[in-house]
Amino acid sequence: MRVRSLLKMTGEDGLLHGSGGLRRSPTPLSLALIIVWGVLINLGCSAPPSPDPGRNSLGAVVAHFVTINESFVLKHLAIDPYSGRAYVGAVNRLYELDANLRLEATVPTGPKMDNPNCHASGCREDKDSGEATGWTNNVNKVLLVDPTSRALISCGSVSQGACHKYNLTNITLPPEFAPHAVAANDENSSTFAFIGPAKYSMWAISNVLYVGTTFTNNGDYRHDVPAISSRNLYNFDYAEYSFAKQSMLRIDVKYRDHFLVKYVYGFNASNYAYFVIVQKQSYLHGFEEQGYVSRLARTCITDANYDSYTEVTLECNGLNSLYRSNNHNSNSANSYNIIQDAKIIPAREDLAKSLGIAKGDLVFVGVFAQSKGITNEPSTESAICIYSLKDIEAKFTENIHVCFNGTVENRNMDYISGPILEGKCFEPGGAGNIPNFCEVGLKISGSIPIVQTAAIQFQETLLTSVALAVTEQHTVAFVGTSHGTIKKILLSSALRVDHYEDTEVDPGSAILPDTVLDPSGHFLYVLSTNKVIKVRVEQCEMWTNCSTCLNSRDPYCGWCSLEKRCTVRGACKKAMAISPRWLAVGSGQECISFERAQPDRIPVTQLGSVTLVIRPNLPAGAKYKCVFGNAPPVDAELKSLGLECKTPALNFRPVIPDDQDHVQVDLAVRSSETNKDFVSRSFYYYNCTRHTRCRSCVKSSWGCSWCVYENRCVHDTSSCNSSSVVSGEKVGLLHMMHQNPAQMATHGSGFCPRFKDTSEPLLLPNDMTKKIRLEIEHLPRQASHSDFICVIEIEDTTVRVPARVEGGRFVVCEETRLSYKSLTGEYQASVTVLWKQNHHLDTTNFTLYKCEILGSHRGHPDCSLCVTPSNAKYRCTWCGEQCSFRESCAKIPVSKCPKPRIDVIKPLSGPMEGGTFVTIEGSDLGLKEEDVRGKIHIGSVPCELVTYQVSVRIVCRTGPVDREMDSTIQVGNAVGYTNSSVHFSYKNIRLSRITPNKGPRGGGTQLTIVGSHLNIGSVVSVTLQSYPCHVNTSHSSSSRITCTTSEAVSNETITRLQLNIDNAKRMLEDHALYRYIHDPTIIEIKPLKSFVSGGRMITVHGTNLDAIQSPEMIVYADTHTPFIINRTTCAVINPTQMECPSPPINVEFERRVSEASRLTARGSTPKRDRGLETSKRIGFIMDGVSSVLQLQNYLPQDKCQLVYVEDPVVSPFPDNVKLYKGDTLVIEGVHLNEACDETDVTVMIGNQKCNVTSLAQNQLVCTPPDLQPPGTDDSRLPMVTVRVGQFLKFQVGYLQYELTKTSVFPIEAYWIAAVSAMILLAFFGVVVFVYRRKSTQAEREYKRIQIQMDTLESNVRSECKQAFAELQTDMRDLTADLGASAIPYLDHKDYVMKVFFPGVTEHPIIRDPKVPYIVMNGPSTNYDAAMSQFEVLLNNKYFLLAFIETLEGQRSFKLRDKVNVASLLMIILMGKMEYATDILQSLLHRLINKSVGTKYPQLMLRRTETVVEKMLSNWMALCMYSYLKDHAGPSLFLMFKAIKYQIEKGPVDSYTHDARYSLSEERLLREPIDHNLITIHLVQEDPYYEKIPYQSYQTFQVVQEELDEKIQCKVLDCDTISQVKSKILDALYKNTHYSLRPSIHDLDLEWRHGRGGHLTLQDEDLTTRTFGEWKKVNTLAHYGVKDSAVVSLVARPNDSYSNMSLCKKPCNYHNYPTTYLNSTLSGKAGVGNGVGMSVRDRECPVFHLVRPQEDNVTGTTPRNDRTHKAIPEIFLTRLLSTKGTIQKFVDDFFDTIFTVNDSLPSAIKWLFDLLDEAARRHNILDPEVIHAWKSNSYPLRFWINFIKNPDFIFDVEKAPTVEASLGVVMQTLMDACSTSEQRLGKDSPSSKLLFAKDIPHYRNLVSKFYADIKNLPQISDQEMNSAMQQLSMAHLAHFDHAAALKELYIYVSQYNTQILEALEMEPYCKKMHLAHRLDNVACTLEGEETSMC
Repeated sequence: MRVRSLLKMTGEDGLLHGSGGLRRSPTPLSLALIIVWGVLINLGCSAPPSPDPGRNSLGAVVAHFVTINESFVLKHLAIDPYSGRAYVGAVNRLYELDANLRLEATVPTGPKMDNPNCHASGCREDKDSGEATGWTNNVNKVLLVDPTSRALISCGSVSQGACHKYNLTNITLPPEFAPHAVAANDENSSTFAFIGPAKYSMWAISNVLYVGTTFTNNGDYRHDVPAISSRNLYNFDYAEYSFAKQSMLRIDVKYRDHFLVKYVYGFNASNYAYFVIVQKQSYLHGFEEQGYVSRLARTCITDANYDSYTEVTLECNGLNSLYRSNNHNSNSANSYNIIQDAKIIPAREDLAKSLGIAKGDLVFVGVFAQSKGITNEPSTESAICIYSLKDIEAKFTENIHVCFNGTVENRNMDYISGPILEGKCFEPGGAGNIPNFCEVGLKISGSIPIVQTAAIQFQETLLTSVALAVTEQHTVAFVGTSHGTIKKILLSSALRVDHYEDTEVDPGSAILPDTVLDPSGHFLYVLSTNKVIKVRVEQCEMWTNCSTCLNSRDPYCGWCSLEKRCTVRGACKKAMAISPRWLAVGSGQECISFERAQPDRIPVTQLGSVTLVIRPNLPAGAKYKCVFGNAPPVDAELKSLGLECKTPALNFRPVIPDDQDHVQVDLAVRSSETNKDFVSRSFYYYNCTRHTRCRSCVKSSWGCSWCVYENRCVHDTSSCNSSSVVSGEKVGLLHMMHQNPAQMATHGSGFCPRFKDTSEPLLLPNDMTKKIRLEIEHLPRQASHSDFICVIEIEDTTVRVPARVEGGRFVVCEETRLSYKSLTGEYQASVTVLWKQNHHLDTTNFTLYKCEILGSHRGHPDCSLCVTPSNAKYRCTWCGEQCSFRESCAKIPVSKCPKPRIDVIKPLSGPMEGGTFVTIEGSDLGLKEEDVRGKIHIGSVPCELVTYQVSVRIVCRTGPVDREMDSTIQVGNAVGYTNSSVHFSYKNIRLSRITPNKGPRGGGTQLTIVGSHLNIGSVVSVTLQSYPCHVNTSHSSSSRITCTTSEAVSNETITRLQLNIDNAKRMLEDHALYRYIHDPTIIEIKPLKSFVSGGRMITVHGTNLDAIQSPEMIVYADTHTPFIINRTTCAVINPTQMECPSPPINVEFERRVSEASRLTARGSTPKRDRGLETSKRIGFIMDGVSSVLQLQNYLPQDKCQLVYVEDPVVSPFPDNVKLYKGDTLVIEGVHLNEACDETDVTVMIGNQKCNVTSLAQNQLVCTPPDLQPPGTDDSRLPMVTVRVGQFLKFQVGYLQYELTKTSVFPIEAYWIAAVSAMILLAFFGVVVFVYRRKSTQAEREYKRIQIQMDTLESNVRSECKQAFAELQTDMRDLTADLGASAIPYLDHKDYVMKVFFPGVTEHPIIRDPKVPYIVMNGPSTNYDAAMSQFEVLLNNKYFLLAFIETLEGQRSFKLRDKVNVASLLMIILMGKMEYATDILQSLLHRLINKSVGTKYPQLMLRRTETVVEKMLSNWMALCMYSYLKDHAGPSLFLMFKAIKYQIEKGPVDSYTHDARYSLSEERLLREPIDHNLITIHLVQEDPYYEKIPYQSYQTFQVVQEELDEKIQCKVLDCDTISQVKSKILDALYKNTHYSLRPSIHDLDLEWRHGRGGHLTLQDEDLTTRTFGEWKKVNTLAHYGVKDSAVVSLVARPNDSYSNMSLCKKPCNYHNYPTTYLNSTLSGKAGVGNGVGMSVRDRECPVFHLVRPQEDNVTGTTPRNDRTHKAIPEIFLTRLLSTKGTIQKFVDDFFDTIFTVNDSLPSAIKWLFDLLDEAARRHNILDPEVIHAWKSNSYPLRFWINFIKNPDFIFDVEKAPTVEASLGVVMQTLMDACSTSEQRLGKDSPSSKLLFAKDIPHYRNLVSKFYADIKNLPQISDQEMNSAMQQLSMAHLAHFDHAAALKELYIYVSQYNTQILEALEMEPYCKKMHLAHRLDNVACTLEGEETSMC
């Protein structure tokens, strides 16, 4: 019997959660059966070789993932080969799982608003389009991992089957959407896609996406979707799409509606791409009866037009003579025409040999099924067929040849669009010689099929999937079925396979085709409709010995001989050395067996030799040892039969236990080669003397014999009297014949002296004098009468009685009185006969009995029991009123017993229908059944006898009655009848209702049935239709009974309940009596923090929560065990929400605290900054729903754990009383807000509530009632009580309100008050008079103000509406608007100058590019010689470190000097980057050593205050240049362009630089500006723009074709002329560096209007308008330029009109606002007025959009007619509009710079490792410090600089408005790199508020980036040096080396004395005479000889 059948017998269905998944847990019975089965196998009773479908119960399934919602049906599975993650595509969901199937991320993919008639890019919004959308499920159709681009490709059924690309590192990031129809757009139509190579061009092979899609006809756009296509992997457009070539294949429009092709599988092999398809046999109408066929379609990977497309039929035929699976017999010879799944794999030796191919050649394995009739629906008849790719390609070639040589006439592919030669084949000889069929058109439907015979067939089993693997020389198939089973099949040949095991993974669910092995090949991922299961490919460890291991037929397994276990080869050490070490399945090798040991036992005191018989023969030449248990190994000698070895010395033998006669040891053979025991048997040491009785001695297993007269057991009988020896039963007859033939007469235990067996027991009455007579066999002859003694043992008492021998064979014990005390009817005593005082003869038992107990029941004498025939052997009789021994009765025994006596009746009521089992207990209830049968009545109703116990108990079944009644019970016997003193009641049962009316499908609901007389009868059962409801009789009453519902198959409504009580049946029916609804699910739990005493209210969100009557929240002891610490009851609020008090864990937390205390005592200091914390797994008990018990299987781990912190503690009031003086009450405490907020705290003052307003860590504040509440005790003061949660309560003390005292005023005060009142009345009269006079004037002023307020309100309303509209409509993707412009990178030299010397344009180190770089052989001047010596010094590490340290120690060495020195040093060392890195490392170590001793070590590298910090910045810039250009630069440039574009989309003030759209509040235009977007057309008369002086700026010309069309440019009518010129130049020179463009000051703008009219537009001219003393700069609106105006740029003449003279009247100087005074005009940008002059410098003040208020300028009173201003704060919404538009670019930039990839320079890893190592060296455990160091050294040092200054890397203009917005992005990056939480409010800066919600995401990016870098392989010194050398080679000849040395030497001259002193103080420097060498440099520079210095 196999394991599975055993487990089925036990009914085992328990579940255990293992690491990451479910494991089956066998019940004790099943384990016992398995053990028995294992023993049978060891004994040679192994089962026949057949598939073992039960082995999964022992641990095949190691993990699984189950969808919470059954509607999220799983469709596809993909595995990332690098990370091992699993990605699952489902309906409306995409899941990311780790290798153990734990959920890591979920991405909702639907439902979405969609319509099949909509385009893939989306639906039109107009109502008349016919594209009304509705919520549509998104069914996953394609799911692929693209390992090259690290992307996940997912295509769904919505949006015409369009695809998304997800980032594999984080699929929750927004995916890339490609609006191309790829997959089928309904749920059931097929789509198959795979990534494979394509060579559509001669110079490269690239991967494409091959897609096969079934035509759906679901919408008009489906006709554009090809049947098969190849698409690029960037946007999924066709890989080739031109007039000549289109990489697609279409089914002809005439046939595509009914000729539907199903795409099952696809793959690449050699130079072809294959698809496995199922289609109709004929594409013509009316031929449907031909049914369906499976085919292989292929096309060449070099064919970009699919002209080489060819199809050939696949046939899989079954025959009766085939091998059939042991449990599947097939008699079908039909063809299996529907292929279900297929895979390819390189064949191993066995399979390759059978197919006639080479090892490693590809084979194609398909699982087929017979169709149901002429449909394509598969039946349950299945088979597997195996084809070689070699045969498949040959068959394709054969079909092509028969067309090309004219054998067939037609290509038979009329159903494919674009036929070749109109579908005709060639005439014979017409094709010519074609060397490569991929270069000609084919499109052939082959008529010659690919035929193969089924390797195995299955009946009543539908195969649905297949996965292939190889191991050793074997090929293995894992085949899934429609019943949820994986069949493991060894593909030993093409026509014979070995089905060796079945594994149930998801019973009842079909296995989907996406079954795949993990990257290691050790596990199989299986996909069903709502489960992903991880299954081991083997279970070798379950086989415990060699034979069962090799008989398992599992190709993965083999017997590891030296380790004695069944393993895979990789787990067996040295398995490849010698074949017997690992015996493979199917290898024909024989197990090494230890047949026997001769002898296998020896007396413990005897020495000898042992021969070990071992098969097969051990290899000669090796050395072996025998190991006897724990004794030292003994050298073994190799013999013909095996080995021979000596037994160990006596002192090395084990001690035999006192209660045993032997001890067992393992006799093992140890190989000297491995020093391991590889084979063993049991060996025994025995001691016969441990036996003291003859029979136990003779029956022992060791061949012991008994010496009768010596009374001892021996193994050697030579010391015994030969005439008195009983030889042992295990002593061989040959041995006795050789030793002492006389012993053969007394062989065996039958010759031991013993009592003769008697059939009658020995009975003795208690307390009576009796003799004991015993018959003896084999009585010793030498025994005399006086030698015998009887030893009697009764109740621990021993009595020795003399005995005598009678008749030579009887022993008689003398008369004695025997008695026992226990209150039992019988007692077993023993008697032992001894002779010769201590020689044991034999022992037997006898029985003492008491008649008075045998004849009583429950302490009452019972006549019937006494005289019952069954007790006749005791000779008891009824003597008076009790039972006595007959010989001791002094009275005349009675002959008849009295009438019955009734003591107990139960139950006392039952249904009228009868059937109640009534139990009657008493005495004298008859001597036998016949005495009472028919004599039991309830009233007149007979009660049928069921069971009978003599005299004391009867059970009868009541009969039916027709009405309710009460009657006595009558029982009779042979003497008479007796009536009971109580009545039995017949009741009519009634049902009224049940509660509740619904419950979960999982059952477990406590159902209450209400009615009457429900607690009567004996047997009660309840059913809900067909579902049993388990009755709880202990909680029943007359009016109600409870039962627990069982699990239902599905959600359904119960309409009938049936209650059965004995024979009564009652129904309760209703159309909705009870409903089984969906099991509740848990979606979210919050908060996830509590204090240890529990009681914090936890809100739980889910579904169907109201289906549970009393849900409970539980907390587990740890993550893996099911032990529950505590539980609390939850309150259900609605179906989706309930509240649960957190369960307390005080005891568990105290244990954790004690552990922490022990750690502290050992010297470890646990982190206590926020107190102790512990995380506990939580779950819920919801009736019988099991899924909510183990939430970690359905929710992320951190979402189902509750973090417990220390309890809050409230401090009592000092002196127990506190005075309350008004306002608020402050209560002190600790840990008050760590796990609670204001809602969790209740403060009571007496019986009134104190409203809690604030809760801090150590303080809570509440507002008491206005009046003091009444006292709560004798103190008459209210007690203040603080309750935290439900369980914590603190009595703080009493609160006393301090009352205001009554004051007594003197009489004078009243007089003063009266006089004061009179004065006030007089003053009031004067005021009234003045008021009436002014009222008219005030009323007029009020009306004027009201008009102004109305105007202001209108302006505010208008602005709010406009801002709202912008937020809803203007936030759009700018990608298309930005275009694909080239990125204007600075060259390396300019880049270095910008970073090293910001703001410096001319520097001595800049080399003239026209002067060639020449390396001189030697110095030519004193200067060159000195600098050469100085450079040698700088290349000395000790000098350079001392030099830097000395400079930094000087007070006059300022920050600017430090920056300059660091930059000069990096210029000098640029060609020796490895040396510069070494110096930087040393300086960093010094800086770290210095900073760790400070109070705030995390501030290190925060600012650039030292030389090393600037050197780090420069070094980082050099290392990052290539990364910046090749990887991160595009995202930074796009972000810069997006910000610039968004800002210029609205008005920008040319002077203040305030803009309508900005991220910076400081640069926000806070005035409503009317503006319109206009499009202007730029034309040029000259095709080469000769009027524009471009020759000096650009090196290319504009070709004529580019000028055929007018260049358009979008501008605003409020733009100044300079702004318009700047925008035109941006459009005209889009791909030109900014420094190469013309300046706007060299150009004029001409407006061409009318007939030849030209007007030159300028910022200021004679038409400029004046407002008071202010002039408004000219705009397009000023000139009246309208949309579509034609303009041109012309070169400005030298005598251009000057704006300096434009003042109609004198303009005075004013104190202008700071905003204007600090604004400067850009020389090139064109954002100013064109004259390059600040407002302060102008004689006439000018403004553009906003004119300063005159009262702020001149100090005069504002005019009444000035413009009404709006409220500035309402314009802040424009910040949101700008942020929403550029959000994508900021996100992309952050994602780019914080993603670890191959492009990231190794310098980053090196730097971070240096910081980590420094932290470990200095024992810095705070992760925030290390995080701060990394942030300060990389993102805040490098990226902040380039965000703020994009012109450091790009040749662009950085406008002040753009710079301000970049500053907000810079602030966001700084916040993202910070670990401290900031509390933001309305007063916080807008730069922090704008991205506040995005900061957590950015912080996660930063943290993940740091963690990913830490996980990278460590950079070796050699790798780092190599990288630095490459950088050094790239930096040669960029700068003047000597000039840099000269600049640096200036500091040497300035601090020469200090440097020399430092060099003399430093030992190493002094040793190398560095000070002297520095003096030599000075001497050389001055022209002196070095010897004189």
